[in-house]
Amino acid sequence: MSTFRAIAICALALCATRARAFQAQETGTAAEARHELYAGRSAYAASLYQKLVDRDPTNGDAYYGWVRALLKAHKSQEAYAAAQQALEKAPHTSGAQAAAGLASFRRGDLVEAEEYYRAAYKLDPKDAGALTGLASISSMVSKFKSARALMLEAYRYAPEDPALMMAQANSLKGAEHVAALEKILAVYDSESDEARGVRAHIANDRAIGDRKTRRLASPYQAERVKMLPLWDGPKRLRGMGLRVRFNDRETATLLLDTGASGIALSPKLAEKAGLEVLGHESNETKGIGDQRGEDSLQYLASQVKIGDVVFENYPVSVFRSAKSSDFEGLIGADVFARFLVGIDFVKNELALEPYPSGPPDQDDEPQDADRDPPPGFYRALRFGNHLTLITTVNEHPSKLFLIDSGSSANLIDQDVARQAASVYGGSPVIVKGIQGKVEKTSMAQHVSLVFAGLRHDNPNLIAIDFAKMNDSFGVGMAGILGMPVLGQLKLTIDYSNGAVRMQYNKP
Repeated sequence: MSTFRAIAICALALCATRARAFQAQETGTAAEARHELYAGRSAYAASLYQKLVDRDPTNGDAYYGWVRALLKAHKSQEAYAAAQQALEKAPHTSGAQAAAGLASFRRGDLVEAEEYYRAAYKLDPKDAGALTGLASISSMVSKFKSARALMLEAYRYAPEDPALMMAQANSLKGAEHVAALEKILAVYDSESDEARGVRAHIANDRAIGDRKTRRLASPYQAERVKMLPLWDGPKRLRGMGLRVRFNDRETATLLLDTGASGIALSPKLAEKAGLEVLGHESNETKGIGDQRGEDSLQYLASQVKIGDVVFENYPVSVFRSAKSSDFEGLIGADVFARFLVGIDFVKNELALEPYPSGPPDQDDEPQDADRDPPPGFYRALRFGNHLTLITTVNEHPSKLFLIDSGSSANLIDQDVARQAASVYGGSPVIVKGIQGKVEKTSMAQHVSLVFAGLRHDNPNLIAIDFAKMNDSFGVGMAGILGMPVLGQLKLTIDYSNGAVRMQYNKP
């Protein structure tokens, strides 16, 4: 064998050895990054995924993990930049397309997000990120049965992903459900927010046992309930209150809050009403404000009565800031979701109408909304039980605004306001929410909002930074339609079809 040939063979062998070593290093880093992401250590996971991308800029799966980790770490601007890089460097991979979908969804560009998710699915029908993204789009338009099917399909291809494990756990009942939750808990870092939430979930489910919660105990029939106007000063309507009786023992005024979900009370009221504490594991309640979210415990009311409407075994969140000087707690409109919910803010009346087809199933199985909203209604995009409307701001591209009767003011995100109106700082208005006071507020001038066939002109509109709230929601909200809008309307909510009707009303 010639010396040249021997050297060539040695060189090839050395290259192969180095290639195997690089591949092993790449595989090891990918596995570690995935492990850290699933454990809830998002910031470190993001740094590992970035290393993978730096080594191989065409690695679509690494881009998806990187963007997902950045969003979980509340680094949305970095996530947007990473998604753009994915489209530039690896456009023909399902991972890059799904990563772009994640970023667009978080920005609130929902049409664009769906296009990216569908592109990812077309490239790889087994891509769990693509399937999960399409599930989020289905859920947004109240196609909950379809969303669950997509999530369970994604679980088939990524069974170690705790988000998908949760979807599978929620398809189970009783002991099987709790056992599945315990498997999820074993994946998360015990100090993570995700682990805290799962611990509370397990504790609450164990305490409830086989009791059926949120059961409608009164007849399924039309009801009218008088609402109490709550005033912030002599001329400013704060919101609408409902008198609610707990355990046939204590009656309290609760703020009817379309921007909230379920029932929330102060600890003192929960004690006076004799509510049963569940599990003693707390979760964190989040909302508007710059302070830390409050610890919240779950209680159970054996009976909740609003007018002649009675529920049995109703879970109640309990935290200090649920109470104010004007009311003793919050009640979301979704409490009445089995009915067509009419809220007449002008005539101070809550009207509950049964669906002609009968009450929706009380077995908590997901259902799909009809393809189109009923006549006169507009599609409300849902994130959990929160309702949003596509809204144009001074004829600029449409954005998401939350329908929130718990807000005494209309609000707009500062960045959105700067793009569409003149904004000046130093607003004298104080904005407070569940997480306390908002430190920095501005004022946007001459803002016209168009939504659900209506137009509302605001000479001045309070502008705040929505970033923290949007991190909690996982989607970009551009503003809030509060009582200055809703106080003039009759709002009808069709939870079954994910739709709303808004009509101006006269006293």
